[in-house]
Amino acid sequence: MTVLFSSVVKAWKFLLGALLLFGALWFLNPERGIKHDERGVVEIGYLAESGPEAASVEDAMREFETQSRIAHEKDPTHPIYKIVTGQTASRDQTADPTRFLVSVAGGMPPDLILFDRYAVSEWAARGAFTKLDNFVARESTNPAADAIRPQNFYKSCWDEVVYENPTTHERGVYGIPERVDDRALFYNKDLLKRAGFVDATGEAQPPRTWEELEQMAVKLTEHDARGRIAQLGFAPNFGNAWLYLYSWMNGGQFMSDNRRRCTLNSPAVVPALEWMTRVYDSLGGAQREFAFEGTAQSGQRNAPPGELDLFVQGKVAMKIDGYWIFPQVLAQYGQNLNYAVTLPPLPTTAAGKEDGGHSWVSGWCYAIPSTARQKEGAWELIKFMCSQHAREIIGESERLRLQSIGRIYVPTQNANRHINEWAFQKYIASDPAIPKKLRDGVKLLNDLIDTSPFRPVTPVGQLLFNEQKRATENAIFHKMTAQEALDQSTQVVQSALDRALTPPRGVIVPWKYFLTVYFFLITLAAIGIYWWETRPRISHAPTPTHARNKGIEQKHASEDEQEIAGRRASYFRATWAGGWLCASPWIIGFVLFSGGPILFAIIVGFCDYDILNPARFVGLANYRWMFTHDPLFWKTIGNTVFMIIGIPLGMALSLAIALLLNLEVRGVAVWRTFFYLPSIVPAVASSILWIWIFNPRIGLLNNVLAAFGVQGPNWLQDEHTSKIALILMGLWSAGGGMIIWLAGLKGISASYYEAAALDGANAWQRFRTITLPLLTPYIFFNLIMGLIATLQIFTQSFIMTQGGPIDSTLFYAYHLFNDAFRFLQMGYASALGWFLFLAVFTLTLLQLRLSKRWVHYEE
Repeated sequence: MTVLFSSVVKAWKFLLGALLLFGALWFLNPERGIKHDERGVVEIGYLAESGPEAASVEDAMREFETQSRIAHEKDPTHPIYKIVTGQTASRDQTADPTRFLVSVAGGMPPDLILFDRYAVSEWAARGAFTKLDNFVARESTNPAADAIRPQNFYKSCWDEVVYENPTTHERGVYGIPERVDDRALFYNKDLLKRAGFVDATGEAQPPRTWEELEQMAVKLTEHDARGRIAQLGFAPNFGNAWLYLYSWMNGGQFMSDNRRRCTLNSPAVVPALEWMTRVYDSLGGAQREFAFEGTAQSGQRNAPPGELDLFVQGKVAMKIDGYWIFPQVLAQYGQNLNYAVTLPPLPTTAAGKEDGGHSWVSGWCYAIPSTARQKEGAWELIKFMCSQHAREIIGESERLRLQSIGRIYVPTQNANRHINEWAFQKYIASDPAIPKKLRDGVKLLNDLIDTSPFRPVTPVGQLLFNEQKRATENAIFHKMTAQEALDQSTQVVQSALDRALTPPRGVIVPWKYFLTVYFFLITLAAIGIYWWETRPRISHAPTPTHARNKGIEQKHASEDEQEIAGRRASYFRATWAGGWLCASPWIIGFVLFSGGPILFAIIVGFCDYDILNPARFVGLANYRWMFTHDPLFWKTIGNTVFMIIGIPLGMALSLAIALLLNLEVRGVAVWRTFFYLPSIVPAVASSILWIWIFNPRIGLLNNVLAAFGVQGPNWLQDEHTSKIALILMGLWSAGGGMIIWLAGLKGISASYYEAAALDGANAWQRFRTITLPLLTPYIFFNLIMGLIATLQIFTQSFIMTQGGPIDSTLFYAYHLFNDAFRFLQMGYASALGWFLFLAVFTLTLLQLRLSKRWVHYEE
């Protein structure tokens, strides 16, 4: 009776605790912005980039919500719109659209997204965006100047959002152009005059051909006493030009007219890259120019915004850059800079060309994800945000904000021709506060929009952009000739394009059958474990020895088998069930969140899968591609293996620190804290800190070396020192390993050292013969954990170098990340992941086997 009462009390306590926990979770659960009983309200999810106009865009959206409420009061059938905005949570939502694509695949995407125009076609080809032709057709009769009709937009902007499948020839509009930006040559008039580059009237004369530009770049470049660039005349990729612009200047193209063949290595593109390489060589090499930029890593190397901009500081004579330099930099910080803007020079063979080639356009657009729930509401929001009224709200809000802090407002370029011309007249031409140099520059760039080319509309646009950067770096760093670099990149892009246009036709994976088998195996395992744990077990009674005291040999059934007592008792069953109940949270979590994904990753490794379309079996194609076709696979393995050098260095340093802090001295606890602190600094924060420490121009490390007469290297900007720099950075957090070493040192008895000292052993002999042997278990542990961590290195490269320069810090995990989340090759990424697992597993087993020879455990 007492047992029954106790069980009832325990059950009630459990139920009461569960109810209290549920009540607390219910109370703490955040409420939605829209009440479920708020009739007529439609919630529109909007995913946008962050930027200087973010607050002003919010003002326009609040006006859209207000107008919808007014319309609802007049017509109850009209929805009341409420906009929920969010950020992409990425450094570059175009190159890294992970959050957006996962939301599309999961069926919970935003209803509207602001996306880079050139990238829309890539994801539209995979079914990520909604075709907008029917929506655009509704606007065909709208006479308003700001209506969404093709003829109201700049042709280059509209054509960039129209994607035609090269195989099926299905054509559609997948985005509505919003802002636009093009490029021009910015030059410092004072620096040109000082160097003697003037016309007959004494005014600064910018270059008119590539040859003149190359000569001026060399003459306008100045070096300090250490041979470093102190003033840059011109560098082809300083700013925002890329191989794209120079190829178009020379008449080159990157895709054939039918968009089925990559022409990155065409005869017109190769001379453009050779010219870029020659200019860098004339400046003393690309490494010097990279070091001059200071914060430059790999990829897009824009100078820091604001007052730190090198052009604003007068340290750059000429650069090709985009329109955004006006509103973000020159209008705010370059008012005292004597600059001008002109057409970029063309090759001598193309000089005098009146249209095209001088610039190239890019920009953003509004797009509706294919799985959006409120497409009608999203379209209404697009129409409003593309209207002149919305742009006026944004413009006035920005103008008042900037004027309140004594700065000038310059609007962004708009893809709608009429809105762009209206904004120029209202905020530039009619504002006396706008300097003439700024007004002339804005007008020039506006005039170039119509005739400027744009990046190819292709399903492999992001890869093409990455490969033209890779080819450029390989050429300017003389890793390959221009022709070889372009040939290699062309092959990579073409292979991806072929795969996109003719996807594998394997069998679609029947996931329900795999799930059935998975849960059947789990059930079978549970039954097997239950049977194994509860089956009757037999014990063998030991054979007694002869009784020494009595001298009587006890006769006992030593060979009789006896069942272990208590295994069928209720107490045993209760404790067994309680143990499994306590472990059930982990077991359930593993089955649902680890075991399932493991099985999924194994299967997907043999499939072609991009999360937007069904997975199809392709057999060993991913593994064949890995070993025979992927040009970066062996490169990433080499980079990763090199980083293993840091393991013994880190272990030695952390052990040395531990030995010092193991001494019984005053204040040792404080010193232990100081040494441990770097290991708990977030990886992002420490990476940003070390970017400045490794800065070749103003960094702490090179300045310390200079104090001793040593010229420091370019660290992150040099392929020969970039990995070494990351290893040095890793040594900074050696205090984390110090804790483990201290624990081992504290476990060594002082008597060993006392005995060795009595035998005449010195400090080194005591360390070699006592400390090291007794620390071998800790050495073994740190070695395994360090190797596993090194083989998965990712964060430092992702933040500090983006894999560059010339892929010198593109590690295996980073390569896997790019394939998975930037190019959505989930099948290939899974194959890469399992290869990494097998490598880690094999190396760990090898270490475990070898450890029997050198690891000593104290008995």
